[in-house]
Amino acid sequence: MLGALAALVLTGCGSSKVAQCNNLASVVNQTQTFMPEFETDIQAFSEQAAQVRNLDDIKAAASQYTAAVDKVVTNLDTLVSDLEAISLRDETLEAFRADYIGVVQGFSSALEEASRAMDMVVTVASEDDLPATIEASQQQTVDAVAAIETLSQTEATLIAEVNAYCGATQAPDAPPAQQ
Repeated sequence: MLGALAALVLTGCGSSKVAQCNNLASVVNQTQTFMPEFETDIQAFSEQAAQVRNLDDIKAAASQYTAAVDKVVTNLDTLVSDLEAISLRDETLEAFRADYIGVVQGFSSALEEASRAMDMVVTVASEDDLPATIEASQQQTVDAVAAIETLSQTEATLIAEVNAYCGATQAPDAPPAQQ
Protein backbone atom coordinates (compact mmCIF):
# COMPACT_ATOMS: atom_id res chain seq x y z
CA MET A 1 0.00 0.00 0.00
CA LEU A 2 0.99 3.59 -0.44
CA GLY A 3 3.18 3.32 -3.51
CA ALA A 4 5.65 5.82 -4.80
CA LEU A 5 5.46 8.30 -7.61
CA ALA A 6 8.29 8.02 -10.08
CA ALA A 7 11.05 10.59 -9.90
CA LEU A 8 10.52 13.17 -12.55
CA VAL A 9 13.17 14.28 -14.97
CA LEU A 10 11.13 15.87 -17.67
CA THR A 11 11.82 17.61 -20.90
CA GLY A 12 9.31 19.21 -23.19
CA CYS A 13 6.94 20.22 -20.35
CA GLY A 14 6.57 23.64 -18.86
CA SER A 15 8.80 24.06 -15.82
CA SER A 16 5.78 25.08 -13.76
CA LYS A 17 4.15 21.70 -14.37
CA VAL A 18 7.47 19.93 -13.79
CA ALA A 19 7.98 21.75 -10.49
CA GLN A 20 4.44 20.98 -9.39
CA CYS A 21 4.80 17.31 -10.36
CA ASN A 22 8.08 17.10 -8.46
CA ASN A 23 6.55 18.77 -5.39
CA LEU A 24 3.62 16.35 -5.41
CA ALA A 25 5.93 13.35 -5.90
CA SER A 26 8.19 14.51 -3.09
CA VAL A 27 5.33 14.63 -0.59
CA VAL A 28 3.71 11.37 -1.73
CA ASN A 29 7.07 9.63 -1.51
CA GLN A 30 7.26 10.42 2.22
CA THR A 31 5.55 7.05 2.60
CA GLN A 32 8.87 5.47 1.63
CA THR A 33 10.28 6.61 4.98
CA PHE A 34 7.54 5.40 7.32
CA MET A 35 5.95 2.42 5.58
CA PRO A 36 9.02 0.13 5.87
CA GLU A 37 9.09 0.79 9.62
CA PHE A 38 5.38 -0.04 9.85
CA GLU A 39 5.93 -3.27 7.91
CA THR A 40 8.78 -4.20 10.28
CA ASP A 41 6.56 -3.47 13.30
CA ILE A 42 3.76 -5.63 11.89
CA GLN A 43 6.22 -8.45 11.18
CA ALA A 44 7.43 -8.25 14.81
CA PHE A 45 3.79 -8.41 15.95
CA SER A 46 3.21 -11.50 13.79
CA GLU A 47 6.24 -13.21 15.27
CA GLN A 48 5.17 -12.36 18.83
CA ALA A 49 1.55 -13.40 18.15
CA ALA A 50 2.74 -16.79 16.88
CA GLN A 51 4.33 -17.46 20.27
CA VAL A 52 1.54 -16.44 22.66
CA ARG A 53 0.88 -18.81 25.57
CA ASN A 54 -1.66 -17.05 27.75
CA LEU A 55 -4.00 -14.08 27.96
CA ASP A 56 -1.25 -11.66 28.98
CA ASP A 57 0.85 -12.70 25.96
CA ILE A 58 -2.16 -12.20 23.69
CA LYS A 59 -2.83 -8.76 25.13
CA ALA A 60 0.85 -7.79 24.80
CA ALA A 61 0.93 -8.84 21.14
CA ALA A 62 -2.32 -7.00 20.44
CA SER A 63 -0.92 -3.88 22.14
CA GLN A 64 2.17 -4.07 19.93
CA TYR A 65 -0.10 -4.14 16.87
CA THR A 66 -2.23 -1.19 17.97
CA ALA A 67 0.89 0.86 18.75
CA ALA A 68 2.28 0.21 15.25
CA VAL A 69 -1.03 1.07 13.61
CA ASP A 70 -1.50 4.21 15.68
CA LYS A 71 1.99 5.40 14.67
CA VAL A 72 1.36 4.89 10.95
CA VAL A 73 -2.05 6.59 11.20
CA THR A 74 -0.31 9.63 12.68
CA ASN A 75 2.14 9.56 9.76
CA LEU A 76 -0.75 9.32 7.28
CA ASP A 77 -2.48 12.29 8.92
CA THR A 78 0.76 14.27 8.56
CA LEU A 79 0.95 13.20 4.92
CA VAL A 80 -2.56 14.56 4.32
CA SER A 81 -1.58 17.90 5.90
CA ASP A 82 1.58 18.03 3.77
CA LEU A 83 -0.41 17.23 0.62
CA GLU A 84 -2.91 19.98 1.42
CA ALA A 85 -0.04 22.45 1.90
CA ILE A 86 1.42 21.96 -1.60
CA SER A 87 0.85 24.91 -3.89
CA LEU A 88 -0.58 23.57 -7.14
CA ARG A 89 -1.88 25.70 -9.99
CA ASP A 90 -2.39 22.87 -12.46
CA GLU A 91 -6.05 21.81 -12.22
CA THR A 92 -5.29 18.22 -13.19
CA LEU A 93 -2.65 17.92 -10.46
CA GLU A 94 -5.07 19.51 -8.00
CA ALA A 95 -7.61 16.80 -8.86
CA PHE A 96 -4.95 14.07 -8.49
CA ARG A 97 -3.98 15.51 -5.11
CA ALA A 98 -7.60 15.56 -3.94
CA ASP A 99 -8.05 11.95 -5.07
CA TYR A 100 -4.82 10.90 -3.36
CA ILE A 101 -5.84 12.64 -0.14
CA GLY A 102 -9.06 10.64 -0.29
CA VAL A 103 -7.07 7.41 -0.66
CA VAL A 104 -4.74 8.29 2.23
CA GLN A 105 -7.68 9.21 4.45
CA GLY A 106 -9.29 5.90 3.47
CA PHE A 107 -6.15 4.02 4.50
CA SER A 108 -6.11 5.92 7.77
CA SER A 109 -9.76 5.09 8.49
CA ALA A 110 -9.34 1.42 7.63
CA LEU A 111 -6.23 1.16 9.80
CA GLU A 112 -8.03 2.88 12.66
CA GLU A 113 -10.81 0.28 12.28
CA ALA A 114 -8.22 -2.50 12.43
CA SER A 115 -6.68 -0.92 15.52
CA ARG A 116 -10.09 -0.70 17.22
CA ALA A 117 -10.64 -4.35 16.38
CA MET A 118 -7.34 -5.35 17.96
CA ASP A 119 -8.02 -3.07 20.92
CA MET A 120 -10.99 -5.32 21.69
CA VAL A 121 -8.42 -8.07 22.34
CA VAL A 122 -6.19 -5.76 24.37
CA THR A 123 -9.07 -4.95 26.72
CA VAL A 124 -10.70 -8.39 26.97
CA ALA A 125 -11.58 -9.06 30.61
CA SER A 126 -10.87 -12.78 30.84
CA GLU A 127 -9.86 -15.89 28.93
CA ASP A 128 -13.52 -16.94 29.00
CA ASP A 129 -14.42 -13.80 27.01
CA LEU A 130 -11.54 -14.29 24.57
CA PRO A 131 -13.20 -16.54 21.92
CA ALA A 132 -16.17 -14.22 21.38
CA THR A 133 -13.91 -11.16 21.45
CA ILE A 134 -11.52 -12.65 18.90
CA GLU A 135 -14.42 -13.57 16.62
CA ALA A 136 -15.79 -10.02 16.74
CA SER A 137 -12.30 -8.59 16.28
CA GLN A 138 -11.63 -10.82 13.28
CA GLN A 139 -14.79 -9.71 11.46
CA GLN A 140 -13.92 -6.06 11.99
CA THR A 141 -10.35 -6.75 10.82
CA VAL A 142 -11.59 -8.56 7.69
CA ASP A 143 -13.66 -5.49 6.81
CA ALA A 144 -10.65 -3.22 7.31
CA VAL A 145 -8.39 -5.44 5.20
CA ALA A 146 -10.96 -5.49 2.38
CA ALA A 147 -11.06 -1.69 2.42
CA ILE A 148 -7.24 -1.53 2.38
CA GLU A 149 -7.06 -3.91 -0.59
CA THR A 150 -9.53 -1.80 -2.56
CA LEU A 151 -7.70 1.40 -1.65
CA SER A 152 -4.38 -0.15 -2.70
CA GLN A 153 -5.78 -0.83 -6.17
CA THR A 154 -7.18 2.70 -6.39
CA GLU A 155 -3.85 4.11 -5.26
CA ALA A 156 -1.88 2.12 -7.85
CA THR A 157 -4.16 3.36 -10.63
CA LEU A 158 -3.95 6.94 -9.39
CA ILE A 159 -0.16 6.88 -9.16
CA ALA A 160 0.08 5.45 -12.67
CA GLU A 161 -2.18 8.25 -13.92
CA VAL A 162 -0.12 10.93 -12.16
CA ASN A 163 3.10 9.48 -13.50
CA ALA A 164 1.66 9.37 -17.03
CA TYR A 165 0.38 12.94 -16.75
CA CYS A 166 3.70 14.18 -15.42
CA GLY A 167 5.65 12.32 -18.08
CA ALA A 168 7.41 10.03 -15.62
CA THR A 169 8.14 6.48 -16.55
CA GLN A 170 8.42 3.55 -14.21
CA ALA A 171 10.36 1.24 -16.49
CA PRO A 172 13.56 0.65 -14.49
CA ASP A 173 15.00 -1.60 -17.17
CA ALA A 174 14.50 0.92 -19.95
CA PRO A 175 17.65 2.25 -21.61
CA PRO A 176 18.62 5.82 -20.75
CA ALA A 177 17.08 8.49 -22.95
CA GLN A 178 19.24 9.76 -25.78
CA GLN A 179 20.00 13.46 -25.77
